[in-house]
Amino acid sequence: MALLIIGLRGKSELLPFAVAGLALTVTGLVISLVRQTGFAPPVAAVTRAPLAVNYGMVHITRPVDGGFSPTCTTVTGTAIPPGTGSLWLVAGGVVHELTPGDDGTWRAPVRIGADDPRDADREYDIRVYWVPGGSRPPAIPPQGRILAEITVVKDPAKLACASPEPTNANTPG
Repeated sequence: MALLIIGLRGKSELLPFAVAGLALTVTGLVISLVRQTGFAPPVAAVTRAPLAVNYGMVHITRPVDGGFSPTCTTVTGTAIPPGTGSLWLVAGGVVHELTPGDDGTWRAPVRIGADDPRDADREYDIRVYWVPGGSRPPAIPPQGRILAEITVVKDPAKLACASPEPTNANTPG
């Protein structure tokens, strides 16, 4: 520090930059020391419930976001619901109520568009909503929250369903 000050004599316009550089160097050394020793400040010792427990967490594992999807497919995922209420999957205007298993996994057969070549290469949204208790499909109430959303592209090579089509029991209308 003394050599730095001696070197900057007569160049007072550079002194603030030298002090800032020294402060950043010391701060970097302190952070490095803290990381190496594993010392954590007392504030970090406060335990908090994971966000997933308080607000819910849903992940759609299949199909892949942005990927191709055949007309008939099964949407799969994992979920930690956010307390009372239910999870609803909305795909192609059809609503499916999801029931995660004990391990948190869920699955729902869905239709993406129609068996029509005009649907090829079109994008479709697949969303999972959390809906407060007491609500039933098909209408998503204003209190519903989107917890997961992906977009798939209708696969032009798989327009027709290869297996029995999924039921659309909760189709509005």
